[in-house]
Amino acid sequence: DNQQTVQFPVFQGERVNCEDNTSLGEFTLAPIPPMKAGDAILEVVFEVDVNGILKVTATEKTSGRSANITISNSVGKLSSGEIESMINDAEKFKNSDEAFSKKFEARQQLESYISRVEEILSDPTMSPKLKRGNKDRIESSLSDAMAQLEIEDSTSDDLKKKELALKRTVTKAMSSR
Repeated sequence: DNQQTVQFPVFQGERVNCEDNTSLGEFTLAPIPPMKAGDAILEVVFEVDVNGILKVTATEKTSGRSANITISNSVGKLSSGEIESMINDAEKFKNSDEAFSKKFEARQQLESYISRVEEILSDPTMSPKLKRGNKDRIESSLSDAMAQLEIEDSTSDDLKKKELALKRTVTKAMSSR
């Protein structure tokens, strides 16, 4: 919430997880207007010219502020053998990369929903309308969901189940105000 800078790391590779790819550089977009988490609209454009020079530009859409990085083809340049190896690795690790991606998406969805529920509970117009028992149930379910995020080896299914449980609790509580 309300962050005014965004870091943009740039990687070369075929893997889902950035750590499994080659870092080419990084740049910062700042200052951007402070907004609630998820409200900023950021556009990132990758351009490669005929000489193999990469230009990455990030723009925050409400302010129009932009920043970029230009990476020459010598920075982090991989040999054709290294590129072939990366492609083979991507195929070899396809299943684990898909699992990583699903878990990452489930984690982001749960974090986003937790944030929305926290907003409801702290909203001075909404919170008083909830019956005490319903608010307690929401807070308990919220605590369970947050605890699930702390478990390192949670699967995407574990995270989705906690999100669904929290949604059911909130829906039930809101319908019986």
